[in-house]
Amino acid sequence: MHFRIRDGVTLDMLPSKQFKTIGIKVDFVAPLSVDAITARALLAQVLETSTAAYPTQTALARQLSRMYGAVFGISVLKLGTKHVIRLTCSVVNEQYLDQFAEEQPLFEQAMDLLKAVIFEPLLPAGNFDAPTFTQQRQNLLAAIKSLDDDKQYLANRRVQELVFTEPAQAMSALGDTEKLGRLTATDILQTYHEMLANDAVHVAVVGDVDADRVQSSLTTWPLTDRNVVDASPYYHWDARPSVTQGDDQADVVQAKLNLAYHLPIYRDDPDFLAAVVFNAAFGGTPLSLLFTNVREKASLAYYASSSYNPFTGIMGVQSGIQAQNQERVVAIIGEQLADLQAGKLSAELLHEVKASLLNARLAGLDSPQRRLTGLLNTQLTHMTEPLKSWQAKLDAITVADVQRVAQKVTLQATYCLHGGDQDAE
Repeated sequence: MHFRIRDGVTLDMLPSKQFKTIGIKVDFVAPLSVDAITARALLAQVLETSTAAYPTQTALARQLSRMYGAVFGISVLKLGTKHVIRLTCSVVNEQYLDQFAEEQPLFEQAMDLLKAVIFEPLLPAGNFDAPTFTQQRQNLLAAIKSLDDDKQYLANRRVQELVFTEPAQAMSALGDTEKLGRLTATDILQTYHEMLANDAVHVAVVGDVDADRVQSSLTTWPLTDRNVVDASPYYHWDARPSVTQGDDQADVVQAKLNLAYHLPIYRDDPDFLAAVVFNAAFGGTPLSLLFTNVREKASLAYYASSSYNPFTGIMGVQSGIQAQNQERVVAIIGEQLADLQAGKLSAELLHEVKASLLNARLAGLDSPQRRLTGLLNTQLTHMTEPLKSWQAKLDAITVADVQRVAQKVTLQATYCLHGGDQDAE
């Protein structure tokens, strides 16, 4: 069920008696901007820990405990041309509690908690609390730096920097340390007011609760109409005629080799599902050609997999190798793609990867969080696919469909993070 609450504010309901919890998600969605990414990430950190009613993390934790172990959090993510600040809260459906004597049901308590976090932050003297702001800026700095400790993540970001001319596409959803160091509490207050006034707001609820209760709770939230431009969530870019190469040296024994491909098929493309199947066959599952032929048969990689982003038209390959094998690994990965481009895909493998995709879709139906997350994709793309029709389309995909997708794929960049002389030891 889908409802328009105000201009630019929507509610999606997934009534279900399947779960013992009620899940709530609130997404604040803005155009992706390199200048705003870091500020919005810091705002999320500050809001999570500086509510007037719960001025400390301890106070918030106690409230969640009083709500029978409710789970609450704020995160940020990039989705194509959009940046999202996401608040989530999950509470037990009290009918499953042996003793519940609260006057207010847990769902309404959760909605009140979210209202307090969003609309009633801790603002002494009209600005964010200075000690909290300083601490959260330091925490975000540590989080950004810790990302670089994950060498595979670092290699993936580096290869995207080689591909994308738009810096916001290559930047982490947490932002960067240089911009973070320049941000003040006043900057974050401005970002907060801009979010409340201008962001598209998507509220979603899954569980055993009716629409009247949800809408009644939302009427107490001081949400205003906002002029939201329904811009495409897809980031389109042109493939380059040549492959860009890059490498760096780091304290690693196992080199990280990442490749980036242009795959100009987006969620609204008729070949979208065929592209999902192609990625699964190429490197997206343990059944794939990369896993079987690069890792298992050739023993040239400790791991090898691919991922496909239908909002940015990019496919990435991630692998862990010995640096001296880089050329051989790039060549054998290219051979797997060439085979698919030539239509060399067995009926058995096609059947197996389609079965794995169906199992993953069915498993998602058992996850309240995954069902909530999928609703934002539906909102942004204006596309929904019921399970039966999706399965019918999946069943109908042929080797020729996968081949057609594979022929649209072009290698754009290779990047290797290696240990220098260590790799030769």
